[in-house]
Amino acid sequence: MNITNVALVRATNIIPIDGIVHPISEVPYLRKEKGTEFSFAINDLLKRKGILKPIDWNKLDAINEIEKENNQILNEYLPYSSSYNSMVLWPLNGLVPDDMNNTFSNKTCAIIDGLEEQIKQAEITSLIPTDTAIKGNVVLSNNASILINKEKYNKLTQEEKEKLSKLNLSIIIFDGKLNDAINKELVKTGKYTAETLSLRREDDGYIKSNTSKELRETIRAIANENNIAQVLHWNVITGQNDELDKLEKVREEFNNSLIVTDFYKKCFFEYLFSKMDIDNTIKNNAVYFPDSSIYMEELCDEIERIGINKYKKVVENYNKSLEFLIKDGKLPTPQEIVNSIKENKKIDLISMIKELENKNYEQSIERNESVEEKKLQTSTIYKEYIKYRANCSDITKVLSFF
Repeated sequence: MNITNVALVRATNIIPIDGIVHPISEVPYLRKEKGTEFSFAINDLLKRKGILKPIDWNKLDAINEIEKENNQILNEYLPYSSSYNSMVLWPLNGLVPDDMNNTFSNKTCAIIDGLEEQIKQAEITSLIPTDTAIKGNVVLSNNASILINKEKYNKLTQEEKEKLSKLNLSIIIFDGKLNDAINKELVKTGKYTAETLSLRREDDGYIKSNTSKELRETIRAIANENNIAQVLHWNVITGQNDELDKLEKVREEFNNSLIVTDFYKKCFFEYLFSKMDIDNTIKNNAVYFPDSSIYMEELCDEIERIGINKYKKVVENYNKSLEFLIKDGKLPTPQEIVNSIKENKKIDLISMIKELENKNYEQSIERNESVEEKKLQTSTIYKEYIKYRANCSDITKVLSFF
């Protein structure tokens, strides 16, 4: 076994229409805020208000369903945030199993490319079975395959389908389970073995098979030959490893992620405070100490006092505005946010949102005026007025009609 037998595999919901896989640092990226003191405090508030369903731990069969439903409800009350990652992660020769943090089996697209092709042109940061990391954009080779769920493909626009058809690589439409489609394509190539990946440390990446040991040895040899680190992604971004000399270009990943999340926290609080009459002391504490559970609980108590429904409407408007900014190509990328902070050049997201709201308000007025005008034009009095004006040259008499 050698490098030609090693495949890069990525499960995603984002189809690389242009033949390029982009890290989230290089594209406008939004996700609901999670794992923060504010999201925990909102969760507690919703429980207190009875908006989230209580979990009966005696009914084990119902727990997962209730938790899923509660998460969906919670998301309706959480603002968008973002993150930073200048690397794209790829498991090797298979799909990473689902765990409590990530679910890959339900993705609608998979990308397969050869390690041999990418090692020549991409900046591979770390090379291990479950967490191979490539920094920056990954331009897919002519030997790559893009697997797309049939339902997902049918929802693409004709323009998107045409762009895909023009890519010099394989486009495969599949129906059924993503993992099965990936394994089928790996075997079909005649080059790659389909392995069952494992996140357990003792398995070292793969469940034991006839080819797993040889594949692991091949990967280690390639990494050593090319002086590539062999480190889990979490250990790459936190610097918890013995190969820091090989990871110089990604040493700021974790700090950059904090910069981006802090940027969105402050933006949301500024927007929230402009829409809700929150006590000034609580405002200041929230802005300066957003990671304090005490101050976030105080903020949520204030939200409860003013009205949870009003808060929800504020969140909805904020989130919709950010979605519109993405659509208009105006939302900054995480990398642009990081650069602006480091260069002390402010990105005024709130002004963008207010400008958008004013524009939507003006358009709403225009639509209402247009509707009223059409009603008037179809009214009897308007028709009579038009007839009267046609036979009257004296403007004073025309005006006196009304």
